[in-house]
Amino acid sequence: MQYRISPSSNVSARSFGDEVIAANFVRGVYYSLLGPAAQIWEGLVAGVPLDRVVAEVSALSDAEPAAFAAATTSLVEALLAEGLLVEGPPAEEKAWQAVAGSEGQYGLPTLERFTDMEDLLLLDPVHDVEEMGWPHVNPNAAN
Repeated sequence: MQYRISPSSNVSARSFGDEVIAANFVRGVYYSLLGPAAQIWEGLVAGVPLDRVVAEVSALSDAEPAAFAAATTSLVEALLAEGLLVEGPPAEEKAWQAVAGSEGQYGLPTLERFTDMEDLLLLDPVHDVEEMGWPHVNPNAAN
C-alpha cells in the first residue's frame, strides 16, 4: 500500500532531522513524529510501499518486529484518521532510505497530537483580524 500527504491545501508538514511536524489547519491541530515515526512518514510520502518502510525502519529499532509492525499500523491508521495522509501513490516518487537515529536504536513509532494552538491555527488572518492586522483578532469575526 502507498500513501501521500493529503492533497488538501490545509495540511502541511516539514522535516527537521529526527522530527516531522505536521499541521491540519482545518482541525487546528499539529502533530509531532519523532525518530521512527518521522522515518516512516518520510518513507510513505516518498512513495515507498508500507511493507518496505516497515522492514527498513524496523531493522533500526530494538523493538520486536511484530510489535513494530503493529505500532506502525496504528500510526498509519492515526495519520489517515487525522486527515494527514490519504491512500494512493504520491504525485512524484522520491528516493528514500531509512536513516539510523542520532540517539541509538529506535523504539516504537508514535504520533503526538497537540491542540494548544488550535485558536491560532484556525484563525484566518485575512478575514478574522482587526483593521490593525495580524495578530490582532477581530472579536466580531464569525467562528
